[in-house]
Amino acid sequence: MSAEAVAEIAANAAAAVDPRLLPHRLRVLRIIRAHPGINLTALAKAVRLPLPRASRVCSGMESEGMLERHSVITDRREIGLSLTPEGEALLTDYRARRTAEITEVMRRMPAGDQRRLLTGLRSFTRSLAAVRGPGGERP
Repeated sequence: MSAEAVAEIAANAAAAVDPRLLPHRLRVLRIIRAHPGINLTALAKAVRLPLPRASRVCSGMESEGMLERHSVITDRREIGLSLTPEGEALLTDYRARRTAEITEVMRRMPAGDQRRLLTGLRSFTRSLAAVRGPGGERP
């Protein structure tokens, strides 16, 4: 139930920022922010979408002003992806809203529970990294 509550906080934050921020689109924006210039093939693999579907998602997001495609300097045939200022702003607003609600929830928890939760979350993060391996990719 707690995992569902955290997922709901994230979903509500995304919907409050922009109803177009569906989970897969949010993941696309986050990956492009972390890897500016990533090509479509690598992005499709990272978001676990078939290449044609990832291309359609990116086309829609490009037409909505969230991201842009550009030629890669080292290989003009390759297309890289970057966030637009609007895409960057959407992610910044999403993170701020999500953080504000989580902060409020944590503020209401007793200090001992806060410490235990943070210890558990750190352990969870380490275990997640071990499951996903280098680069955070799923097997």
